[in-house]
Amino acid sequence: MSETSRLKPRPFLPARTPKAPRLLPAAVVLLLAAVIVADLFSLYAGTRAHDLLDWEGGFAYASMEDWDAADTLYRRAWMFQYQAVIVCGIVFIAWFHRMYRSAVALAPDRLRTGTGWAIGAWLFPVLNLWRPFRIALDMWGVCVPASASAHVSASAPAPAAGRPAEAAFWPVGLWWGLFVTSGAFNQYAGWTYGRAEAIPDLRDATVLLMAADVLDIAAAAAAIHFVVRLTSMLRRRTS
Repeated sequence: MSETSRLKPRPFLPARTPKAPRLLPAAVVLLLAAVIVADLFSLYAGTRAHDLLDWEGGFAYASMEDWDAADTLYRRAWMFQYQAVIVCGIVFIAWFHRMYRSAVALAPDRLRTGTGWAIGAWLFPVLNLWRPFRIALDMWGVCVPASASAHVSASAPAPAAGRPAEAAFWPVGLWWGLFVTSGAFNQYAGWTYGRAEAIPDLRDATVLLMAADVLDIAAAAAAIHFVVRLTSMLRRRTS
């Protein structure tokens, strides 16, 4: 073998034929729907608690039994929310990792991190505020249809290796923006409710928790759109 042939770079070859997952996306959508149902239950429980805390409506006229029942219902709703989010998060990360493995097999030269980061990026504090978003952008750029990329001006420079294609990626931004905002706002609302002691403070904290539920519903709906859209694009690319 000559020296020249040994120095010739080898092309990127996928380790296997990329395939879009089938059962995982359906499971993720179903669990995200369960999260929305849990949020609606929490909204109902929050409305009941807020009505009892309405000073003008007469909290003094409500029995302690009524308040205990409303508070128990609210805490039960929080438990359902927590369970739904935990189970949904585990299945979502499994889908995310499976999609990234398929994207790497489809275009190994355009993705910057190993497949393990599709799981690890969610587990490290601070890093999980932006790294999953970057991985999602990379996957979106690989899976976006060629027709969508054709809208880019011919005079525009070609995207560098590892950067997503210049196509509409608003579903990724909408999902991630709502996800991060919802998580931060839920933490703040829960902290406010835990510190509240007077009736006006409890009423205001309940309003914050109800607003957090609405934001969480919007985040789950955006996540459903992101999951369905990305999975369908990968299926078209691999079919």
